[in-house]
Amino acid sequence: MKSILMIFLALHGSIHLMGFVKAFNILPVKQLNLPISKLFGLLWLTACVLCFTCVFLMLVKASEWWAIGLAAILMSQILVIRFWKDAKFGTIANLAIAIILLTV
Repeated sequence: MKSILMIFLALHGSIHLMGFVKAFNILPVKQLNLPISKLFGLLWLTACVLCFTCVFLMLVKASEWWAIGLAAILMSQILVIRFWKDAKFGTIANLAIAIILLTV
């Protein structure tokens, strides 16, 4: 189950990079229609880093991995709510990750 969680977190974190890339005009992101400020772009990047940090902590068997995972999901859901029109389906991913996170 932890392997599934790590894969899901890595994918979810990668998706969060889209907000960062759009905010800083690194590449066009056709999937996101709402404008994203640089500040919110950094928050999208933070959610990505939290997801990947959780995966890393799980790999090294650190006991606090779950807290970082929870922080990642909370940050993600805050961004989903703020950018609901573009990111509403992220709620499904966040719920799935939260359920797995709480049962592992």
